Amino acid sequence: MASSITKSFVAPPALSERIQKEEEFFSKPFLLSYSGLNRLLYSPALFYQHYVLKQRDDAMDQNMIEGSLIHCLLLHPTHFDNQFVLSVQDPPSDNPRKVLETLLMHHKDLKAHGDTRSELNEFGDAILDILRDANLYQSLKTDAQRLEKMITSRHEEYWRYLTTMEGKIVVGQETYDFCKAVVDKITSNPTVMDRMGYFGDSFNGITKENEKELVSFPADMPFGLRGFIDNLVFDPQSKVIRVNDVKKTGKDLNSFSDSIEYFRYWIQAAMYAMLVEDQYLSRPEYAGWKIEFRFIVIDPYMQIAPIKVSDEKLNQWISDTKEKLNEAAYHFSKRDFSLPFQYLLHEELTL
Repeated sequence: MASSITKSFVAPPALSERIQKEEEFFSKPFLLSYSGLNRLLYSPALFYQHYVLKQRDDAMDQNMIEGSLIHCLLLHPTHFDNQFVLSVQDPPSDNPRKVLETLLMHHKDLKAHGDTRSELNEFGDAILDILRDANLYQSLKTDAQRLEKMITSRHEEYWRYLTTMEGKIVVGQETYDFCKAVVDKITSNPTVMDRMGYFGDSFNGITKENEKELVSFPADMPFGLRGFIDNLVFDPQSKVIRVNDVKKTGKDLNSFSDSIEYFRYWIQAAMYAMLVEDQYLSRPEYAGWKIEFRFIVIDPYMQIAPIKVSDEKLNQWISDTKEKLNEAAYHFSKRDFSLPFQYLLHEELTL
């Protein structure tokens, strides 16, 4: 998935609060992911704000939403309802919408105290209170008429949307349809499906795991490493572990090499390879096995292709990533995220 790390900087808290949060941060093992390392390299100050002070801005742009949705529909389609909610196509007019959104705040308070009501028609008294406070529909003669105005199929649909959207990614129908079409195109591509292990069976012994979390604790680092690998394929006949990362890119396929550099996807590839080597290739049953890394790339024009990384390039990326991890280790050991690594080493740089 494409990522964005250019976020607005938030004013830091008071000194005493910063010291407390620093002590809390350094008191337990930290697992550094690709996104964390990328943020640290981009701006240690933003890393400090995000991870140490926990002042997070996790807003997602459209490309990130599409990437997340494609991942879900392709790798774990049964998780859709836990992660996403479709936006309402025809929301209520302003006054009923404001009443329902006010009711939602009331509902959250009640729910926190054990209230189990969920359907809109169960909140008649609360709706009437809100209508009175807002002086809405008071010209109608009876409460029954006022509730008839509010409890409609259209408003019930919007209420269900409000009560299910919390903590989820909201997607429009057009975005959903595009991502579903992308996934359909991926699953109808035999080359991609083969590389991702979907043709494995008991005869060839090929198995796969989707969205596999791997964690490692290098002895020479003041932090652990963590990765969530989209697709791991184990091929015992070839003695290969295929590491596949699905990427929804904002540019055409021919420009993906630029994205590798701009977003430092090479660091992600290297960290995943290092984690797989530590967790699998170090074990006797995987003696003689090797790692293959590839990106499964989807561009805005629904062009889809697997792009394999050569062994030579992957080894170079691993070497370069270890240097970046050493820079990160310096920040951690000094507890200093005030400036990028090279500025901490030198009082002044010359261009």
